[in-house]
Amino acid sequence: MIAVLKLFLSAIVPASFDLRDTITLVSSGRAPVGPWLALYPPLYDQTASNFTQLGVWWLASPSSMDFNLRIISTLFRLPVFAFDLATAVVLYYVGKRMASANEGRLASLIWFVNPFTLFGIELLGVPDIVATFLVVVAFSLFISRRIVLGGAVLALGTWMKFFPVLLLPPLLLYAHADGISWKPKMTLLGLGLIGLAGYLSWILPVGLGTYLTTYSPITQPLPFVAGQNAVNGSAFFLILFYCLLLLFAKRTKKLITLLLPTLLIYYAVSNPSFQYLIWAMPLMALDIALVNRSRALFYAFFSALAFTTWFFVSFAFLTPSGYSLLAIPLGGSDLPWYSRAVTTLLENRSVYVLLVPLVSSSLYASILAYAVDVARSWFTGASPENQHQ
Repeated sequence: MIAVLKLFLSAIVPASFDLRDTITLVSSGRAPVGPWLALYPPLYDQTASNFTQLGVWWLASPSSMDFNLRIISTLFRLPVFAFDLATAVVLYYVGKRMASANEGRLASLIWFVNPFTLFGIELLGVPDIVATFLVVVAFSLFISRRIVLGGAVLALGTWMKFFPVLLLPPLLLYAHADGISWKPKMTLLGLGLIGLAGYLSWILPVGLGTYLTTYSPITQPLPFVAGQNAVNGSAFFLILFYCLLLLFAKRTKKLITLLLPTLLIYYAVSNPSFQYLIWAMPLMALDIALVNRSRALFYAFFSALAFTTWFFVSFAFLTPSGYSLLAIPLGGSDLPWYSRAVTTLLENRSVYVLLVPLVSSSLYASILAYAVDVARSWFTGASPENQHQ
């Protein structure tokens, strides 16, 4: 039922700004030739050649889209839907292996039914879910002690997006605590660096300053590398977190409690885009299903704040034609009923200005609180996860 709903919404929702910008970059010949673009070049070739229809796509309301446009909309989002579903399947098998089929189903459902993943994956159509899927596969291989193969999958994920390489230090720490010999650990390190080189190989030819420091639909900004702000706190806090890992978690064998705080801390201290939250959500699903069920309410609160913050920010960035980042039309003379309701609710800018900082601050506070709550297990005894590894 959820899969059908996601496909249905993929067909009727106009193109997101990310999807629009990706197609525009490809059609202009200015986009980096990255692995993500190879997933559906025939669609780019056909759609980019018809700018009139493409313009109608991202400015149209669902009721005004014709059948061909809805087919194109579905096809563009079909690859990310496939990886979304594949992630749910892998989560099921990981949960089943570490505990039971019930825990596997629970982890899979926590991931797949979350409305935030729908907006962060299908409706945006960006490659983060591909790298997220590969990280989940690598996780399943690591808990099976297949370190080299897991490192190869992690390297492939880094080739797609930068963030999987951030998991390399905690993975090396986990391998050491698990008694893995030095040769697989050195191989893991080498594979991680190869994956990083692969990512940079399709970024650097286009321009270091552009694609490493600013957001684009197919790359990930690294604000602590270079750019307008020469001094950035992101690198400092991330290095500090790695030091805390080395001091307090060097003997833990609970892989979730090493990887999940790493992703949450990076998100909290960097300059994130909202879809980057899906990096950590599969591990959150496993954490709730296998380690601590009491964090389910925390996860629901976290997801609601993320969705609300994304909605408010999208409303703040209305285009001249009146369309937001969520592909919801909020301007013009012929608005659907839901757009009129949203506009009426948020047209009081004074209320809006007060709500945005409050909700956004609450989101970042909840991210840090979730990371700290998970990290508390570094100082406690065995958990359900330990019992099933």
